[in-house]
Amino acid sequence: MTVLEGEDPRIETIRDNLLEALLESGHGVATPPDPTQGDPIAELLAVSQQIRDTARAERALRVAAEQRLEELLEVVVALVSFDYARKATISDSNDVFDGMAAGLNMLGEELSSSTVSRDYVTNIIESMTDAVIVADPEGIIATANGATSTLVGRPSEDLLGQPLTEALPGVAVESLLDASGGRELELVLSRPDKSGKSGDTNEVVTASLSASVMRHRGKLVGLVCVVRDTTESRRLDEERWRLREAVQRQAILVEELSTPLIPITDQILVMPLVGPVDAHRATQMTEVLLQGIVARHAKVAILDITGVRSIDLEAVVGITRATRAAGLVGAEVLLTGIRPDVVRSLIEIGTDVDSFVSFSTLQSGIVHAMSRVARRPQR
Repeated sequence: MTVLEGEDPRIETIRDNLLEALLESGHGVATPPDPTQGDPIAELLAVSQQIRDTARAERALRVAAEQRLEELLEVVVALVSFDYARKATISDSNDVFDGMAAGLNMLGEELSSSTVSRDYVTNIIESMTDAVIVADPEGIIATANGATSTLVGRPSEDLLGQPLTEALPGVAVESLLDASGGRELELVLSRPDKSGKSGDTNEVVTASLSASVMRHRGKLVGLVCVVRDTTESRRLDEERWRLREAVQRQAILVEELSTPLIPITDQILVMPLVGPVDAHRATQMTEVLLQGIVARHAKVAILDITGVRSIDLEAVVGITRATRAAGLVGAEVLLTGIRPDVVRSLIEIGTDVDSFVSFSTLQSGIVHAMSRVARRPQR
């Protein structure tokens, strides 16, 4: 361009600078000014209008980009918060933002099919009958389920942000956090009774604590405590032990009653048998009989089977063993209560009935025993 007579040379410099700025912006010049037309003011107005339009377009693009980027960030936050239903908008521009949006949507679908949601995990924790408490590395309660409220007698919401000892008094939080693995502890807690009163009306609760530290990439991130109320189970255990001891005492009493040893004189003992004689009872009968004979220096022992309804091979073996054992300690054994059906059973079994000194009634057996003792020389 030639400088016209009287024209300010600075106008040409301003025009050149504006054209250079417009070209460097990457948008170029829609209609380059014709330097032969000779109107520098018109040229400056044209260039400035193009710069203005370009700036407006760039500002609109920047605002749209910021909005798209903000939406993408919201989708990312939703994904890390387990909200896989949130989707990013895909426009018709097919630009880099659309590519990022499509990638995030695909990631959300993949995570939704392979990962449980936070609500799902929360529902699991809330449905547990055991108290679940999550504390941060400082020992401050971050999460407490509904069962925690039942265990400690306080709303679980009131425990959030409180030290772990508010829910579990007496627990050494530092030792739990320092533990490399899990810890199992027995606790004794105190909570208000069902009427909601405090003080002397508090009830004592026994509980078992299972604590585990949470780590991420080797760094301590929290502590998970699962507490089970064992009050009822302990009560049932104690009740079972009491019942077991009572049954054992009754069993001992029944055994003693099933094989009683009655002294008739200093040298005559009577053992009346009632009911079936099995192997266990036969062994017990022999032991009681021998102990009584030795303790009283008895000479005659009478086994009365009047109360034994049926005699089988096991009963015969037991009675025979008791008879021979008594003979070894110096006592004679008499068998009383022999009935015809008993004799028939003994013969059918093949028992040598001649090996027993037997009588039909206990009375006749006692009379015989007394006569035998009377005839024995006194030592």
